[in-house]
Amino acid sequence: MSTINRSTVDAASAPPTAASASLARLPRRRSLGMWALGVVLVVLGSVGAYLLVVQGGMTHPYLAVSHKVAYGAAIQDSDLVVINVNAAVGLNPIPAAQRAQVVGQHAAAELYPGTLLTQDQLTKTAVPGPGQQLIGIELKPGQLPARALKPGDAVVLVVVPPTGLAGVPDPQNSTPAAQPSSIPATVAGTSGPATNGNVRVDVAVATADGSVVAAMAAAGRIVLVVTTRS
Repeated sequence: MSTINRSTVDAASAPPTAASASLARLPRRRSLGMWALGVVLVVLGSVGAYLLVVQGGMTHPYLAVSHKVAYGAAIQDSDLVVINVNAAVGLNPIPAAQRAQVVGQHAAAELYPGTLLTQDQLTKTAVPGPGQQLIGIELKPGQLPARALKPGDAVVLVVVPPTGLAGVPDPQNSTPAAQPSSIPATVAGTSGPATNGNVRVDVAVATADGSVVAAMAAAGRIVLVVTTRS
């Protein structure tokens, strides 16, 4: 028959020491701390999501165009309407509080109804501006691009040499002095093609070039080249 060691039994039944009790309680304290940290993170996440929703839903009053405004035309108070929209990255519409500063400025391009108004669409310079003249020229289909012109387009008016009876440049006038010259201009307005296909274009040119453009246009010696779209 085996003999039970008394000292082994006493050691097994002895109460735990302070060190062992402390170690036993450590995992529980750590789990409580992690749980509290998780609760804090959840609360912070909820608050952040709420703020994003609230801010995303906030609208502000901005200026928009109520009806079509021609290029160069002065902005009237009746041309403006206030709409409430959310702020967006990269979008810089004019606040409604600046309405008084906008009225009286000029459209730097054609403005269409419902368009949010930005500073890039405005200019303080009328058309024609100081030192400019507004001239109407009639061009045949071959004297301008097939794509429709838009007010505000930057163009070059090329003065071509006179043509002979066959409609080609006259070789007797092909001297260096008769080579094509270029006159910068800005499109101020256009009309639809007439029954003969010709298009009438209003262009703003420097005062010094006005008489030349008018004379060359009357002689049919202007070719319009677009350099920059509005």
